[in-house]
Amino acid sequence: MKKLMVYLDEDDYEALREFAFRKRTSMAALVRYAVDKTFEDELDVIAGERALEEALRDPSSTMSWEEYKATRSGGVRVRD
Repeated sequence: MKKLMVYLDEDDYEALREFAFRKRTSMAALVRYAVDKTFEDELDVIAGERALEEALRDPSSTMSWEEYKATRSGGVRVRD
């Protein structure tokens, strides 16, 4: 996990602090949750692009469609 400094105006800071207290969690956890829910689709696209780039750089880190189907079916052959 990486650290990020965020500046909030005093009213937002105090409201977030009180909300975190009411939810019995940290302000950081609330911010992480808000980022995840707000940008979920966009972050998934970026993660997918990174995975594709990795697979193109090192194809040995991937599995074939047949290997994948075998793992999903518990070794039982799945019809196409």
